[in-house]
Amino acid sequence: MACRAALLFVTFALGGALTGCATYSDSFGTIERNLSTRQYDAALQDIEKQADFRTGRVLYLLDKGMVLRMKRDFAGSNQALEAAKSEMERLYAASVSENALSFIVNDATVSYAGDDYEQVLVHLYMALNYLELGQSGDARVEALQVDIKLREIGEKIPESKFTEDALSRYLTGLIYEELGEWSDAMIAYRKAYEAYNKYQVNYGLAMPDMLKHDLLRLAQRQGLKDEASRYRKEFGIEPQQEDGHISGQEGELVFILNNGLAPIKREKAIGMWVPPPVAAVSTSRTSGSRPHTQEKPAMPVLVNIALPYYESRPNNVMSARVSVSGKQASTRMMEDIDAIARASLDSRMTAITARSIARAVAKGAIQKSVDKAGNNRDSDPAAALLGSLIVRVAAAATERADTRSWLTLPANVQLARLSLPPGSYDLTVDLLGADEHVISTQVFPQVLIRKARKTYLTQHWVPVNPTTRGRK
Repeated sequence: MACRAALLFVTFALGGALTGCATYSDSFGTIERNLSTRQYDAALQDIEKQADFRTGRVLYLLDKGMVLRMKRDFAGSNQALEAAKSEMERLYAASVSENALSFIVNDATVSYAGDDYEQVLVHLYMALNYLELGQSGDARVEALQVDIKLREIGEKIPESKFTEDALSRYLTGLIYEELGEWSDAMIAYRKAYEAYNKYQVNYGLAMPDMLKHDLLRLAQRQGLKDEASRYRKEFGIEPQQEDGHISGQEGELVFILNNGLAPIKREKAIGMWVPPPVAAVSTSRTSGSRPHTQEKPAMPVLVNIALPYYESRPNNVMSARVSVSGKQASTRMMEDIDAIARASLDSRMTAITARSIARAVAKGAIQKSVDKAGNNRDSDPAAALLGSLIVRVAAAATERADTRSWLTLPANVQLARLSLPPGSYDLTVDLLGADEHVISTQVFPQVLIRKARKTYLTQHWVPVNPTTRGRK
């Protein structure tokens, strides 16, 4: 009976494992190569193959949305990202049956609902899409939803370091400024200031100079003399007319570089000794005494577990230089998604490891029960051996780390701002390496700058052969 139950477990477990993330992960190398050569339609064709993949529905929609925005189909991108948001919300209250399957098989059997930072960044990219479509009001709605999502993460995932998104806060300030909502813009810039202070500690990313000038400029505009004085002293700067200030006769270009690709999750196998779940007992009797039980020494058990880790993907671009009509501006890093992803995983590793150990011990118990049943004198030795072998193979095959993530996100996001008189301009963007040599140049023709308005322009850069191995 124990052997038959174990075989049922094997069928159930292997069935769950086969619906995991292997197909999606294994196919991404082809997608990367197409992205690096800007073959976006080919990349989309590969992504469409994942449309019916039940546990990876969110990933399919996220990657589809990002590739559509790479080919500048902002409306189509938002349609896919909106569907991803809805699916994330539906999955946020996890299914009991899926959680049970994840305990028996592995974490990859649960439908992917997005990591904490991914659930925030989907709002950021929808806002950017709306801004490039010239729909500032819709962009503001998405930016406000970041606030709600961050509070939700803080309540449900207290161990998360991702309690603020600095770039979303800064972008919100830019939106409010353009709408003439100065007090709200000031509040957004203050929140960006607080977020970048946390970024410095958690991710090693310093506050960008443009935010410092925005804080000082807006504090002066709002008559906040004490606050303006504090910023001058803290930042060591004086008021400037540049760095994002639009005069009454000028407009502004906001250029955003989505640089490289986010880190990719890999799997590492670890063997460790853990205490057995329940100590064995024996019964003994001495002459004239009552029987009593005695615990056997608890022997540690060797278990093998699989854990995820992030591997950065190499990128030869360090920054971008924007040139237009004799003026230039260089990008500054505003969001280090590579560092954010690593910190997010680190904060969850204790729980991931605990689940993996418990799962390994449970599989070990099933193996022992099958072996015990096989030693029964009435058992068929060949059948017992086969059952034991199948259970061991199933346990090994299903012990896998969850290596799913939003792989079309950039490694980092950079930004440059440039004030220009109203008009139509041919914009040149030079992507620069570590020694500032030009790696790639792209011209954006006929970029329209309007009086007292911001024009948003984004570029995605994916280097050739970005995937690597070996870094842990």
